[in-house]
Amino acid sequence: MKSARKKTKATPKFIGRFNPAEAQALGRIFLKITDSGRLDRTQFRDILHSTFDMNDDSLMDRMFRTFDHDSDGYLTCSEWLTGLWIFLKGNVTEQTTYCFQVYDIDGDGYLSKGDLFQLLKSSLRPAIAKAMPFGQRGGNEQTPADSPRTARSHRQITRGHTEEADKEIDLDLVDEDKPSGGPTAAVMGNNEDDPDEGPRDLSEMALSLLDRDMDGRVSLEDFLQSVQNDYLLMEILGSCLPSGARAAAVLAALSGNGTLPVSVPPPTAGFESQHV
Repeated sequence: MKSARKKTKATPKFIGRFNPAEAQALGRIFLKITDSGRLDRTQFRDILHSTFDMNDDSLMDRMFRTFDHDSDGYLTCSEWLTGLWIFLKGNVTEQTTYCFQVYDIDGDGYLSKGDLFQLLKSSLRPAIAKAMPFGQRGGNEQTPADSPRTARSHRQITRGHTEEADKEIDLDLVDEDKPSGGPTAAVMGNNEDDPDEGPRDLSEMALSLLDRDMDGRVSLEDFLQSVQNDYLLMEILGSCLPSGARAAAVLAALSGNGTLPVSVPPPTAGFESQHV
């Protein structure tokens, strides 16, 4: 006689470094957000924006691709948990690898000069708009290059390219209100006929800084070695991890009341209900 097995709701087997309270809370939040067992790209971006203060659309799309291990256009609960524990609790190697995968635009395992140019052009575009006369700006909302982390990344490229490796680096935040504008303004270029001049020059500096074996492209090994020498290079091409303060706030909320620090977006209207 065959023994009958009691069917129960599937629970994620992957917990990683989350404690039980954090893992259970994230599982409940996932089901509340999706109402279907799958998280789509729009819902993912809403969470990154509202909970983690991220607003670079192009980077958020590539972050979704990195979370989406089976490339089916949706995140399962296991993919959600796997991505978040690297996002929130990963060690330096894990987070550096994750950042590299986000930056690898065409997924070929290397960062070419073209990849670097596209990433830096995207992060510099808001700074260029900010430097324009008020009437010529496309908007006044906060943008990725308004953040001190992005400005610091641009400065790290220019300083790493021009200074001795053992020279102490000043980490004071750039005063973007000054005409000099710091490194971001320095690489924007003054050639109105060629707006790509600044990002192109910066991408060449970044390649020189990151290409450890000097083969004209940046491999994962190159990137890992560069970050080992200078931790600030991890997000040199754009912010794709939450700040330490934001990550701590999220983990505290999960362990405390089992919620995210801010309200989560409702399920997408008309989203197909299908458990996977």
